[in-house]
Amino acid sequence: MKKIIFLFALVFTTTLTHAQTPAKNNKFRLGIKASPNISWMKSDNGSVTSNGTAMRFGYGLNFDIFFADNYAVGTGLNINTTGSSLTYLSTFNGDDSDENGNPLSNMSQIGKVTRDYKLQNIQIPLTFKMKTPEIGYITYWGQFGLGLNFNLKSFADEDIDYLYYQDKNSHNWLVSNRTTSLSNNKDIKNDLSIFSTNLIFAGGIEYGLAGNTSLLVGVTFQNGLTNVLKNGIGVEVNPATGAPVYDGTSNQLPSTYKLQGVPKYIELNVGVLF
Repeated sequence: MKKIIFLFALVFTTTLTHAQTPAKNNKFRLGIKASPNISWMKSDNGSVTSNGTAMRFGYGLNFDIFFADNYAVGTGLNINTTGSSLTYLSTFNGDDSDENGNPLSNMSQIGKVTRDYKLQNIQIPLTFKMKTPEIGYITYWGQFGLGLNFNLKSFADEDIDYLYYQDKNSHNWLVSNRTTSLSNNKDIKNDLSIFSTNLIFAGGIEYGLAGNTSLLVGVTFQNGLTNVLKNGIGVEVNPATGAPVYDGTSNQLPSTYKLQGVPKYIELNVGVLF
């Protein structure tokens, strides 16, 4: 990843060197930034609970290509870490024990899962940027567009509270005595989609320092457009009781659905433009 960032920076730096014109006619601007963010995950399924926000971090390169004095195409390369915690019921298979402590092997089970997602993506933004003429030392800007994300790596802190197991003869669901499972920094990359997209809205200021160099400060809202979760199965929950919902047959199979989660985040951008 460091090699990719270095190569990207080298290409744009070379382009900037050969294309540089006086400041007022400068058609290209390259910048670096740090981007702490407040992130959360949203699901449209009522059986999934979103557990608030989380602090994450990102950094990247900005590259603006001006086609008029105050209008540019904005792109670059961002490394963003997003995600927060979701709670849902899911199905498992494993050993358990009955109310008398007798061991039970390979039982169908239902447990409550709480996952704190940490999703790292490389993002290529494509935006339209507008800026004002310089007022004193300050230029005001705004931009909007799309971000194409490629998943690099994904981890989660996971807590599973096993609630029920199914009796193999009666098919009744009984209270589980299985020990709670805890996993820290569990690799979940196979549970994530490789590609996703965001809608980007941003605004801020540039403060002129010297020549073409400016201090960049801005706020960006990244609104996820696509579900990033795959392969995960949840169990529907009765909203009145919080209990699992079954299919109504004699086998009492849990009613399941495919997990869905869409990351959203607000980030503070602080950097330097050249």
